[in-house]
Amino acid sequence: MNSSLRHLNALRAFEAAARHQSISRAAEELNVSHSVVSQHVKTLEDWFGTELFVRSGNRITLSEDGRALLPRISSGMQTLKDACSDLLRATQKGTLIVSAEPALASLWLRKRITEFCAEFPKIDVDLRPAWQPPQLGEDHADIIIHFETRLPTADARIQRLFPIDGYPACAPHVREQLISEDGNIDWQEAPLVHDNGREIWHQWYLTYEPGSNRWQQGRLYSDLSLAIDAALDGEGIILADDVLCGKEMRSGTLVQLDARQIRCVWYSVALPKKSSRKPAVETFSNWLMLATENPR
Repeated sequence: MNSSLRHLNALRAFEAAARHQSISRAAEELNVSHSVVSQHVKTLEDWFGTELFVRSGNRITLSEDGRALLPRISSGMQTLKDACSDLLRATQKGTLIVSAEPALASLWLRKRITEFCAEFPKIDVDLRPAWQPPQLGEDHADIIIHFETRLPTADARIQRLFPIDGYPACAPHVREQLISEDGNIDWQEAPLVHDNGREIWHQWYLTYEPGSNRWQQGRLYSDLSLAIDAALDGEGIILADDVLCGKEMRSGTLVQLDARQIRCVWYSVALPKKSSRKPAVETFSNWLMLATENPR
């Protein structure tokens, strides 16, 4: 093939490296090794007879010829992506079974699935909240979205979605009751609301209020949705975040009490190996990863 199309993979590697200004980040995006991207770029440079990047140690910047090439290559790649996406929306069909941690399912994922199904009307998504993740595979689940520590690892590929970083929050009237005249909070007497165990508040106290056993007190709920409702009703303080508690924080029905944060959990996705994966699984997982670029 005596045309630039024989170098399509190399052009794709160049576009990613130019966009990131990094061979390593391009390799990560394309799921190939650093050397593969480097070789693709060298192939193009040999073909064009010019350097596309200026190299300084491990850093790269576009050369004058590289800057001239990039906009047209980027435009062409976007045209190819749009064409494939349009055809996928028109042709892909079937039902996906998505198992998800209950709080994530109700507070974040349900809305995203509605948006996905509007974009891909021939794909039905059966969302099944579950505390205990099922097996991956036929008649169980095509995709599992859960706490990273609970996901199956055998015959699965794990992709991280986003972390949950919690900070103390409560209803506005509770905040007024808790803050003293000097603007401080007595964390020895703070009314706590726990979800799914006391361990996260335990870690928060170990980090910021060491020596206190107050984390052992407070109302315990089995689900974050119940804990949020309890905090809204004035029962106490929860460890809220800007993703799952985003609606309440933006509306002001919950307010931040303290800026000190703790990493609560990573949400991740478990996908079956490619050999046993439905075509629509790849479409949904790729779409979901794009949605997490702005998870709020």
